[in-house]
Amino acid sequence: MKYLRRGTVVFLLLLAVAALGMSSPPPAAAARNLPPKILSAEPYAGMAAGWGGQTVIVIFTPAVHAGKPDPVVPGKSSLWINGKEYPGAVKVMSEASYGTSLQFSGFPAVPKGQTRFRVVLVTRSGQSATQQWEFASTGKKGLSLIDFGLMREWFGFIVRGTPIALYVAVLSSLLALVFGLLGALGRLSRTMSYRDAWRKYHSWPYMAEHSLRLVPYWVATLYASLFRGTPLLLQIYIVYYAVPAFIDIMRVHWSLFNHVPYPSAIVSGIAALSLNYGGYVTEVFRGGILAVPRGQQEAAWALGMKQRLALRRVVLPQAFKVVTPTLGNYFISMIKDTSLLSVIAVPEILARAQLVGGRFDNFMSPLLVAAAIYWALTIFFSYWQARLEKRLEPDRNPN
Repeated sequence: MKYLRRGTVVFLLLLAVAALGMSSPPPAAAARNLPPKILSAEPYAGMAAGWGGQTVIVIFTPAVHAGKPDPVVPGKSSLWINGKEYPGAVKVMSEASYGTSLQFSGFPAVPKGQTRFRVVLVTRSGQSATQQWEFASTGKKGLSLIDFGLMREWFGFIVRGTPIALYVAVLSSLLALVFGLLGALGRLSRTMSYRDAWRKYHSWPYMAEHSLRLVPYWVATLYASLFRGTPLLLQIYIVYYAVPAFIDIMRVHWSLFNHVPYPSAIVSGIAALSLNYGGYVTEVFRGGILAVPRGQQEAAWALGMKQRLALRRVVLPQAFKVVTPTLGNYFISMIKDTSLLSVIAVPEILARAQLVGGRFDNFMSPLLVAAAIYWALTIFFSYWQARLEKRLEPDRNPN
């Protein structure tokens, strides 16, 4: 029995040792070595116009030695250009979500022509990674803040966004005039408050009828408040992204929506701009109509005109003269606000300038071209707005 108990204890000890051995990682896994892996290097063939000859950048994944991080040591790493090492190059390490980068700078100007680059990364433990590539250098040293050659070359591409911007601005302005006029008439449809109506008629049927008459006022007030109280950029996003989602939901319940297409980027932009500016034009028209003397409308009634005819033939023509300067300013502002449609890929002026800037890694030059185009459009339409205002001025007494 004594020997049996000893054997049991020995058996249990052996089982414990086996379990510990199975739970511990194998030596190869615990002490694995992974050298740094270079993902990309700059300059590369697609950025000939965007490289200024000042920096060489390599992006790599970190190394591992004995299962632990093994960082690259910039002092041990080296840069070779056309077979010559530049130990005096300035080396800067940085971290990013896509990997670690090492930037070399402070080396002499790279001559024009096919250039051979070689970068050697060395870690703290001595692991290394090498990247070799060739690049057709332009021989230019440094990127200028303003590249007049780039501006001259791509001016035509950027300016071709002007017809799209004007098309969007004109259609949006016309729709905004319609929305604004309807909104102003709705805002002016309220003739008396509930308290005044009850005091004057003291009738529940009339109060119900009065509530129905106030529906245009409430709708117009909500419309003007909503679109003037939220940012235009937010409205653009909502129209562009929410309307297709709404159509998808409706298609689940009603087959009729299967024939309703998704609005394009330009249609979404026109809808957002017209609705937004319509909220402001509502108050402009309301102020213009109220600026017409009350006696003008009373004189039209005395001539036998009904209210709608008096509004169309007497009040609105005079109101348009009052609001013309403000409407002209809104149109000019809308031309500039078409630049916001670049966020939904409408190929107008700013969107094209951003494409050029991203292509050549130089945003200042194309953005200055876009600014000059917007400025020229503003000057042009401001001139004709002034001419229109002068033409609409009432006759003045020469004396």
